[in-house]
Amino acid sequence: MCISCPAKIRSFTEYLLTLMFTHYVHPLSSANIQSFNQSISAKTLFHSTHFFDGTEIDLSKFDLVILGVSEDRFRNEYEGCAKASLSVRKELYQLVKPRTDIRILDLGNIEAGNSISDTHFALNQTLAVLNKAKIVSIVLGGSQDLIASQYASFQGVTHNMQVVVVDAKADMQTHESVQSSNYLPRIIAHEPEFLFNITQAGYQGHFVEPETYDAFERMNFDMMRLGSLRGNMQEIEPYCRNSNMLAFSMNAIKASDAPAQKHPSPNGLSGEEACQLCRYAGMSNDLLSAGFYDLNPSYDLNHITSALQAQMIWYFIEGYTARRNDYPVAESKDYLIYHTTNKNISHELTFYKSVLSNRWWMEVPYPHERSQHEGKFLVPCSYKDYQTAQNDEIPDRWMKTYQKLV
Repeated sequence: MCISCPAKIRSFTEYLLTLMFTHYVHPLSSANIQSFNQSISAKTLFHSTHFFDGTEIDLSKFDLVILGVSEDRFRNEYEGCAKASLSVRKELYQLVKPRTDIRILDLGNIEAGNSISDTHFALNQTLAVLNKAKIVSIVLGGSQDLIASQYASFQGVTHNMQVVVVDAKADMQTHESVQSSNYLPRIIAHEPEFLFNITQAGYQGHFVEPETYDAFERMNFDMMRLGSLRGNMQEIEPYCRNSNMLAFSMNAIKASDAPAQKHPSPNGLSGEEACQLCRYAGMSNDLLSAGFYDLNPSYDLNHITSALQAQMIWYFIEGYTARRNDYPVAESKDYLIYHTTNKNISHELTFYKSVLSNRWWMEVPYPHERSQHEGKFLVPCSYKDYQTAQNDEIPDRWMKTYQKLV
């Protein structure tokens, strides 16, 4: 084989990727790109970003990809969300880049197809390439129905998919009249099945039907109500640490901080809390895709919501630069191991604490009598879980994981 063959193969691969991207993605216009460069500083994210222009691209040169989706036709109330990606970019690219060097590729936008299904297919195919290449994507929606396609793009990438959804509402029903709110049933019913867990964070009880609570309980999924989340934001970190995907609806944020919605709520997360959660998600070594949805610039007073979403993305990026490879391994000495006994189970509970990051994990054994698996399953947890075990109680996180391992 000639020495130049690998280079030729790589070049051909880049050519095929470029063909696919140009088929689904529209590069941003020069006028749009120039409108993002509003700061005199050379240290903004704008100057750390390469804007796709339709020529051959080598994905291995980039850490993060930004992708807009101009789709808002699923429900009438979302009309206007298609313009969100440009509005957010104008705010994002004025922000100072993190201290750590980061290589960002802005692919441009997936424009609305002839049908809504066409847009979903284009998003699925584009993200699937990025997921398989282990390139982290930031999706700028668009309406929340796109979450189902963001999820579907992981098919063939993982067999134990873990999703964090931040949304004021949670709907497991399948009413045709509210399809846009029903990404959850489509995720759960996706074939082939590769879902392990969904964490629904920031939901508000007055928006959630009892049947949804029952369904989450039956499937051992996790729900973090707005009140409990606001009481201790650090409790969402273990769920983010283990997640492959984040989907964040701006309706989870209170109207005073994010007014750019047709039906805003007076209650919700604060802007600071939203940024903190996004930083936790960015720090997850397993997370490959973060999507932001339901921002409607038509209602965005003084661009407040666009500026907030831009800052949320900035904290996600900052979290990405702070990723730690601190998963417990047998030969490492960077962990303290704690054993606790419990009268409710026949074996002890084992916890790991990283001396480098102070983060916690716990062992969950595979139930041998009902599974062919062997060994232990390590689950990110919090110090609060360890305290629960010390009080002779089984942490809820441990029990739900155990039930899903059967």
